[in-house]
Amino acid sequence: MLLILSMTCVTEMQAQGKKVIYLHNYDHAPYHFGFLLGVNYMTYNVTLQDNYQSIDRPATQLPQNYRPGDPQNHTYHILGIEPLSDWHNVGFSVGVIGDLRLGDYFNFRFIPTLSIGPHRNIKYTYYLDNELNNIKTIESEDINSNFVEFPMHIKYRSKRYNNIAAYLIGGINPRFYLSRKKLQLNNNEPALLQTSRGDLALEFGSGFDIYNQWFKMGIEIKMSFGLLNVLKTDDTSMNCLYNAPFKEVKNKQLQVSLTFE
Repeated sequence: MLLILSMTCVTEMQAQGKKVIYLHNYDHAPYHFGFLLGVNYMTYNVTLQDNYQSIDRPATQLPQNYRPGDPQNHTYHILGIEPLSDWHNVGFSVGVIGDLRLGDYFNFRFIPTLSIGPHRNIKYTYYLDNELNNIKTIESEDINSNFVEFPMHIKYRSKRYNNIAAYLIGGINPRFYLSRKKLQLNNNEPALLQTSRGDLALEFGSGFDIYNQWFKMGIEIKMSFGLLNVLKTDDTSMNCLYNAPFKEVKNKQLQVSLTFE
């Protein structure tokens, strides 16, 4: 039994010694390129106005289909606001990777990305005048959560173990909406929550690089937190149900990606 155990240990050590190391000099190249495929989930971080529930608001701020017959003589109160989350409603991202070697374990990465996001709904609960027994709800949809992004990350990679290495990333991400649905100014009707087209996000994440014979594949997860208040605060935007109760609206995003370099 002891002989068999000894022979098994020797065999395993020999097998480990013969482990094939792929792309041995890959991380010594000054730069390389690749692409990214990912899925994303977008939502909002919101800060509400002080005492927003006690404010007497003119019914003219309601969308046309939700107003009483003569909105000039009526008011409404907001009871609650809830950003809705639906994990089944995810988007996707496609990007081009540019990677510059800064040292043995550090790289600078620039990844222009197109992110097609899911709908982001906000549910409003309100009542007209003092009719607390007649509570109504309405939802606002962000139907254009589509961004062009320009992430700039510093990547810190661990020492490689055979054909696997772990890494951390952190950096900033300037991004811009491809399009935004605006107020329908003909009748001052809000279409949805009004936000600006530009944003700047702080990002961090982690992943694993897997080296094979022909290329390196990465599995990565990252969080993105908007630094800017993207809420439009002009008079036209704030005089509608969708924008009125908010003080700040910031973007938040989770992304899981595969990278190929």
